[in-house]
Amino acid sequence: MSRRDGYPELTPAFTWMALVLGLWVFFGSVVDINAHNHNFVDDTFFTPWHLLLYSGVAANGLFFVVAQFRNVGRGHTLMKALPKEYLLSFAGVLLFGLGGVFDLAWHEIFGFEEGVDALVSPSHLLLVLSGIMFISGPLRSFLSQGRSTGTWSELVPPIASATAVFSIGTLFTLYANVWTQLSRYVTPELVVDNVRPLHAYTVAGVLIPAALMVGTLIFLRQRIRLPFGAVTLVLLANAMIMLYIRWEWNQVYLPVLLAPIIAGLLGDWLLARPERGSHVIALRQFAFVVPAVYMLALFILLQLTAGGIWWTAHMWPGVSLMAGAVGLGLAALLTTRPYPQAD
Repeated sequence: MSRRDGYPELTPAFTWMALVLGLWVFFGSVVDINAHNHNFVDDTFFTPWHLLLYSGVAANGLFFVVAQFRNVGRGHTLMKALPKEYLLSFAGVLLFGLGGVFDLAWHEIFGFEEGVDALVSPSHLLLVLSGIMFISGPLRSFLSQGRSTGTWSELVPPIASATAVFSIGTLFTLYANVWTQLSRYVTPELVVDNVRPLHAYTVAGVLIPAALMVGTLIFLRQRIRLPFGAVTLVLLANAMIMLYIRWEWNQVYLPVLLAPIIAGLLGDWLLARPERGSHVIALRQFAFVVPAVYMLALFILLQLTAGGIWWTAHMWPGVSLMAGAVGLGLAALLTTRPYPQAD
């Protein structure tokens, strides 16, 4: 068979399959974290939750191996037998497998993690890194084509992929996330030796996810012309995932899901309106308004539906505006100017 130059053609079917298999692993990790939070996991590596997670990794590996084998048979070289951006995805799958062995060994040597330990353990961080490598494949492959627009069917894979990566960030900082700790904002303030640790704890739970959210949205907006509804989709999907993580305690706060819908629709409107003046200023307005409105709506809804929050009138509006300031600060770091050159 004659040798073929270059990489195989990237087809929509390949992209969608990569997305589905990547989301299999992502939701496997969500279910596993939920199991840990509800004490469903014994002190053993071999659990049904790990089975769901690692079977997804195996399915990803099988998919890439079969595609690699078929394309080598069609004349492509071994290192060019997958669409270009998916070579990193395949490497991520292999690294995830090695990370699983490392995780098993880590547990045997140091024992099983509890609480926050499980989110910052080196073995788990290696799994996070490798997972991001292949879950982000549909996003990287779309951007590599040099396109910025498309139909919803063409844009769902990169947007869903970006949402999953964003949610991995919020999952592994769930100890400081308003959505997983909603009860902490409703129950009476904790005071220990005249110190109020929940002040700092709950403020961080607003500012950290706000930074991750705005960073994701700015990244997407700078590269893709997002269709109306995309911002709402990203915010609502992430909120639902985080709410599920501690479902036993958070299910009574379901009405608060209106907050990401309100902020998302406002964000979609801001991006869809005709630009008047500098697009940089418009992006900074978006970066401030969306997180500020998001958090204001969340706290207003909590007060209306959960019987109030212990935060004072000084805190909840102020911290919401701080969330907007975090978004504005991230947007201000962006520049359209080239880097300064030496004289």
